[in-house]
Amino acid sequence: MPISTRWLLTGLLALGSVATALAQQSQPKGGAAGAISEAVQEGANPYRPPSAPTLDPDQITRDKCESLKEQFNATPKKRTYQSTTSATQNAQGRPIPKVERDKSRKELQQAYRDNCT
Repeated sequence: MPISTRWLLTGLLALGSVATALAQQSQPKGGAAGAISEAVQEGANPYRPPSAPTLDPDQITRDKCESLKEQFNATPKKRTYQSTTSATQNAQGRPIPKVERDKSRKELQQAYRDNCT
């Protein structure tokens, strides 16, 4: 049974019109995909991380001073001493170790005064 050219032509036209209709339809976009597509169309980079909030200089200074105060309060209030590696000799020739006072508490106190008062 031969197919007439008329039926063949009608079928091809029907397929062609359906194919063009499907090609022109836009796919429905989800929330994230739509947002990314809109951002790209506007020229924004959707993969850029959000910028960190900038702190004002006064807040940075307050945080630094608070840190210095906490370090100062964490050091022992009693005087501490450390022996150094070198020793001196007394008149009899015996070695006597050198002892130095720990200055970390004093240095923290001075740094707090210089930067925070």
